[in-house]
Amino acid sequence: MSLIIEQKDSKSLDDFSPEELQLIEMTRNQKYQSLRIVKRDGRIDMIEGVERIEDRTKIVDILRQHDYQNIEIKQSDGRIVLINRTVKTKVK
Repeated sequence: MSLIIEQKDSKSLDDFSPEELQLIEMTRNQKYQSLRIVKRDGRIDMIEGVERIEDRTKIVDILRQHDYQNIEIKQSDGRIVLINRTVKTKVK
């Protein structure tokens, strides 16, 4: 038995706004642990993605990688144990 999906039931890429397509692309990107959507006037305005950074990466290098970001550093017993970066992406 085969399953037939009628065209009216399936979505094509034309049905999505550019903002929604960008969100789908970021959702599929494996580097983000979580995504936060900021809407303005009912439309997606900004997407904030949280990613974990390897603790071997120099903080200066992390700062240079993005213009708009928040960096969280956790330290335990004098050693850095976690670096999370929240990257803010303005939707095109």
